[in-house]
Amino acid sequence: MTTTRIATVIPAYNAAASIEAAIASAREQTIPPAEIIVVDDGSTDATARLAGAAGVRVIQQANAGPGAARNRGIAATDAEWIALLDADDSWRPERIAHQLERIGEPRVAVIFSGQHFVEKQPPMPPPTIDFEGLWERNRIPTSSVLLRRAAWESVGGFDESRELIGVEDYNLWLRMAHAGWQFVGIPERLVNYQPSASSLTRQSQRFAVAEVAQLRQIATTLGLDAARVHAKEYTTYLQYGMELFYYGERTAAKQFLSEAARRGSLPPKARLQLWATHLPLARWRRP
Repeated sequence: MTTTRIATVIPAYNAAASIEAAIASAREQTIPPAEIIVVDDGSTDATARLAGAAGVRVIQQANAGPGAARNRGIAATDAEWIALLDADDSWRPERIAHQLERIGEPRVAVIFSGQHFVEKQPPMPPPTIDFEGLWERNRIPTSSVLLRRAAWESVGGFDESRELIGVEDYNLWLRMAHAGWQFVGIPERLVNYQPSASSLTRQSQRFAVAEVAQLRQIATTLGLDAARVHAKEYTTYLQYGMELFYYGERTAAKQFLSEAARRGSLPPKARLQLWATHLPLARWRRP
């Protein structure tokens, strides 16, 4: 049995439909965490009651977002490592055991894995990732993260700004990587990712706006040069503009693709999409 103390922290907002399954997946680990903490983030449903009935520690707070909820949960435990889990996800039974094999290096802040996604299978994670790789894009599924508490503390925890809701995890990874902390990936799918219809990743426009806000905030925080920020703004607007077009969000797609065009040349597919957003009678439907 490992002597490393691990706590699971689950931020939950109106997660009554999934919280019991999330808790069960943490409890059924081959090496279970020492404690499971659910932070109820101002839910109006039965989330807190169901979590309490499951026998885990429940902390309730006024709605402040997942970053604030994670900070509250981590601050409430003295565990050296924090196994992050979102309330609509679950773990494979061997998740913690496989990650514990890789905690030896003192500068390792995050051990993460791949995830099983109901709609498509994303690529497996790289064996390591640094600031440059993260700056290109976020490759770290939050519910797969085993987080060193000392690294979280060293950069001030999750940013609790409401404008960053949905990308507060990415913001933390960038700050830790920039500070020299290391990230280790496991080429296995140890998380089942099954977002509900109301999850942030399905709210494409809100997620896109948060991503742009986080880009500008992190550039200011880390003092990044203007050319790098300009290039990243272009790729961010382009990526989310094309995604918003796919989801039928016409007005937002037009806005984001136009912003990308102001910063660089659009590829042919994106130019066609931008042109289509100007059609007055266009009918929008996700394929």
